[in-house]
Amino acid sequence: MEYNATSLWVSRVVEWAREYVGHPLVAGLGTMGWIPVVATVVAVDPAEASTAFLVGQALACLMVVSAPFDVWYYDERLLPKFFDDIERITAESDRSALDALATRYDTYYSRYWWVSTLVWVVLVLLVFVVGQGYFRSQGITTTVERGAYLAFFCYWLLFAGLRAHGGLLTVLVIRAFSERISLDIDPLHPDGLGGLSTVGTFAIRMTLIISLGSLALPLSFQIASHIAYAEIVYAGVALFVLLVALNFLYPTYKVNRQAQELHERMLDTQRERIRRLEDRLALLHQGAESETLPVTDLPDQGLPDDPLAKTDDELLELEIRRARREFEDYQNVQLYPLSIGIVTRLISSILLPIFFIVFELFITGSL
Repeated sequence: MEYNATSLWVSRVVEWAREYVGHPLVAGLGTMGWIPVVATVVAVDPAEASTAFLVGQALACLMVVSAPFDVWYYDERLLPKFFDDIERITAESDRSALDALATRYDTYYSRYWWVSTLVWVVLVLLVFVVGQGYFRSQGITTTVERGAYLAFFCYWLLFAGLRAHGGLLTVLVIRAFSERISLDIDPLHPDGLGGLSTVGTFAIRMTLIISLGSLALPLSFQIASHIAYAEIVYAGVALFVLLVALNFLYPTYKVNRQAQELHERMLDTQRERIRRLEDRLALLHQGAESETLPVTDLPDQGLPDDPLAKTDDELLELEIRRARREFEDYQNVQLYPLSIGIVTRLISSILLPIFFIVFELFITGSL
């Protein structure tokens, strides 16, 4: 099934541009990605601004240059692919529920993006208002410069909000999936994680997109150190850090807990099946030795469908060995949706914000 019922307006703009330039990254840069660059060039005069401000502004601008592509990628590739991959480990009885879930959250992402963005509108515009004195000290004084810098702030808050919207949706999607959809773990899946690596990949890729917000940390701390209401800036930074952590840790925890419960039930079922087969084999041997109980009258509960296995102890032994191999396969599967590659990307997404915090302290002379 194609899990992409609707498209966000940003995605539609990028798709329109792709008809002319092909690659979505180039399309995103050509339609909207240039806006923060031009706004920064018009608003900021390198001769008047401090080096720390210039570096911070350049990094904050870099954060949102690729944002149209990031939004398109989540909407048109990452989210639909998650549902497509997760369908493979969804129980057959829950396929229709998965379809409904995919349609619901795809629609929510494209239609209610403004709900998550509204938080950033309030925070960022408040920073712009209370930071006017600091911006004037950096040479942003004329009407044109202030208007251009306001345009930069509006563009920045829009795409910061859209990235946050994607991160929040990721948490909601995996939460709903773990609570409403029954898993069908495949112990022989190539990922070695029962098929759950798709959850880790989905969460970490969105985490990496959100962690690009760390590029704005140097400018944020610069502004916070020069305005009266620094708490506004720190509230935004705290919200960003919380979103990065929540976006990965919570989804993987939720899915792992459900998968672990399913894992235990499957192991119990396999244990019971092995015991029944072994009991059947013991009864066959006992009947053969005593010759008082015809093998065709023995109980058949738990036996395989093959009727020969009801009377042939060799077939029963083969079935017991097969059941034990299946039990070992289920026992050895690692259900936490992490692999070495996923862990590496997770560490990089955590280290990126830390790096820019240390970088900010360094350029300001605090270290």
